[in-house]
Formats: sequence, structure tokens, C-alpha cells
Amino acid sequence: MGGLRRFILFVFSLAGIACLAALALPWFGLFPDEIAMLEGLDWYVTAVEVCLAMTAAWLAFELLRSLFSRKRRDAISVMDVDGGAITVTKSAVASQAAHIVEALGVGEARSVDVSASRSGQVRVDVKVTPFESIDVTDEAPTLHEGLVAGLSAMVGEHLGAVNVEFLEPQHASSLVVLDEQGEGDEDEAYAGEEPAASSDDTGDITIPMNVEREA
Repeated sequence: MGGLRRFILFVFSLAGIACLAALALPWFGLFPDEIAMLEGLDWYVTAVEVCLAMTAAWLAFELLRSLFSRKRRDAISVMDVDGGAITVTKSAVASQAAHIVEALGVGEARSVDVSASRSGQVRVDVKVTPFESIDVTDEAPTLHEGLVAGLSAMVGEHLGAVNVEFLEPQHASSLVVLDEQGEGDEDEAYAGEEPAASSDDTGDITIPMNVEREA
């Protein structure tokens, strides 16, 4: 929502609340002396009338928009052809991204957010829940390349940023593998010493993976 629209919405909402308060207080018999004194002032009566007119105009506008406004299409224009255009819905792009994640066997897509700018660039944010603990530095580039390749086949050069966020895995497992010799040497080196407190590694792992394509 733009700044101007937010300001207009704030002004009309404030006018509606003021009008409602001015009309409701006498109805419920609240502050009768104060309301009677204010009603004798011309500026108060004018202010209430202005707020009432603004509220009525805003409600009429919203009513007409609900009756006659067209439903916004949730579609992305991919290319123009002779006599028409080819579009892809955002839900189709999100479904394709989720399918790519699951096909690579890394995990499942918890959520996929697809947005398109006015210039036509498509941004895709994917949150992935791994099936088990993974080496992010090894798996993330492969997943990102698969997403870029698969989504480029749908939206072409309109593909902008592709962001991948890894969440907490479904099943945690150790990623460190030690051989027997290494374990023995480590035991001898730290014999008699108290183990150091380990840090809490629980939580989400966020790996922003961006790709920008020239228009």
C-alpha cells in the first residue's frame, strides 16, 4: 500500500470514528452537558457535518467498488504472441517450485511466496523443511540451480530473485563423521578435562540465495 493511499485511508477512518463518536454519545446519554455545550458552537456542528459527509462518501465508494470492481487476475505475463499474450498464474509458479524441492529429495516446501513487480520481474521465496540435517553448503547450490532452471522454463527472462530459506529439519542428525583413529586421539587429548558446553544449534537456518536476471 502506497504512502498516499495509507494517508487517505487514515484520514477517512479518523473522520468516521469522530462522526460515530459525535452521534453515539448523545444517543447513549453520555456527557449530556458537554455535548449540549458543543452543539451550540457553529464550528462543532460544521465539523460533524464534514465528518458525516466524508464517512458517507467513503462508504458509498466501497459499496460501488464491491459491486462493480473486476477481480484482479493472479497471473504473470510471460510473453506476447501475435494476437494475444501468454500468462502463468502465481499459484502455478509456487506449485512448480514446491515440486522441484520435493523432486530433488532435500525436503519439502513449507511455503512458497511468489510476487511480481510492476516491471514484470518475478520474485520467489521458498521455505524448505529438510527431511534430516543436511550439509547446507553442499545441498543449497544444487537446490538453487534446480529452482532457477525449473522456474526459468515457466517465466523465462522475467525470473528475478530466487531465495531459499532452510528451516529446522524434521529429523536431526549429526553431520560430523569421525574415524576410529581420530576418536582415539581426541579421547587421549581431552582425557581428564571436562567437556565444554555446546551451543544451542536449534532454530531456523536461513541461507539467502539470490539470482538477478537482466530484463
